[in-house]
Amino acid sequence: MGSNSRYTATVSLVVMAAGFIGTLFVEGPIWVRFLQSGFEAGLVGGLADWFAVTALFRHPLGIPIPHTALLPKNREKVSRALVNTIQEDLLSKQSITDKLAQIPLVSKILQGAAGQLSTNSAKTGVVTLSEYAIRQLPLEKLAALGEREVRHMIDALDLQDLLKQGLQQVYTRGYDEKVFDFALNTAEQLIMKPEIRDRMGAMASQALQNLNAGGMMQFALNAFAGFFNDEKLGGLIQQFMLNGLDGLRSVNNPNRKAVMRAIHSWLDNPGNQYKLAIEMDHWKTQLLDEWKLEEKLLEMLQRLQAQALEFVNREDYVEAYVIPVVNKLVNQVCDNEELLDRLESGLREQIARWIEANHHKIGTLIRENIDRFDDKTLITLMEDKIGGDLQWIRVNGAICGFLIGIILAGIKLIAG
Repeated sequence: MGSNSRYTATVSLVVMAAGFIGTLFVEGPIWVRFLQSGFEAGLVGGLADWFAVTALFRHPLGIPIPHTALLPKNREKVSRALVNTIQEDLLSKQSITDKLAQIPLVSKILQGAAGQLSTNSAKTGVVTLSEYAIRQLPLEKLAALGEREVRHMIDALDLQDLLKQGLQQVYTRGYDEKVFDFALNTAEQLIMKPEIRDRMGAMASQALQNLNAGGMMQFALNAFAGFFNDEKLGGLIQQFMLNGLDGLRSVNNPNRKAVMRAIHSWLDNPGNQYKLAIEMDHWKTQLLDEWKLEEKLLEMLQRLQAQALEFVNREDYVEAYVIPVVNKLVNQVCDNEELLDRLESGLREQIARWIEANHHKIGTLIRENIDRFDDKTLITLMEDKIGGDLQWIRVNGAICGFLIGIILAGIKLIAG
């Protein structure tokens, strides 16, 4: 209760009492009777309003007069009325929902969040959140999952069908011819080496010496072997083989075509393809076991995690990467009216459900806050908030009573 308004109300009542007493014993002109009537009515009005204002909060003069101390006696009714008024009228479900429907919630939330990203606290928060998210990644589980998925994917492969498709691509793109030419070039390089030439000559000379033909054939062989030493014999064989390789390089060479047909026939044979597929399957399983795929994947994920942590700690991480991405996303959402409407509808629906489920808590909260005050504290609080206005009722009652008293005195005078 405001001390100034209480003081003013008390002064008004004292003035009326003093005026009434002062004019009560004074004999004089007619205007004194008018003042006496005014002060009398003002005193009655002031006392009546004092009684009414006091009776709201406590017993006047401590006397338990019936129908006084209204607020303490009717605290439950007042509390219930206050709760119902706020919960059902001022903050009803419909009023809250209607008010929220007037606000573009999604766009405001998105734009507000995007605008806050440029602050230092938001940047620190984004970096901290990014670091936390990266460190929480279950790398071991991801590596194990990746290893299982790779094995499952490879096990599901039809190697024989894959081999057929691979051979078809090899034939279509001419890789078989290129591989054959590569083999010819490799063979030529080997044959051209002096140590290979000499080794072939020695092997041929030894073979001739060990050959037992008998008669004239043996004599001819011995003469041939005596005429050619290891080096000459190796050179002869080398030249013979090089001439054969040169012939095989020609696409139209009958020998080349025969060799390619033989290779194709072997590769296209279903039985051979099945054997190759079996060997590839064994090789595949062995390779996966020896390679320790899970460990390799874990090492790769750990390197990626370290790189990601280093990346999010760059000074320009938020400014150069996060903010542009967020702004672009926000602009795309805000420019897409259909998407924005769906998001708004979904958000409002969720808010409506939340209000429906929690609206009763408004009354509970108000009642809990009221109940935590005892009667004395609650009355003091109410007097502090509305007592000033109530004291002016006393002032107005005294003044109005004074004026009414004068008017009544005038009416009595006229009537008399």
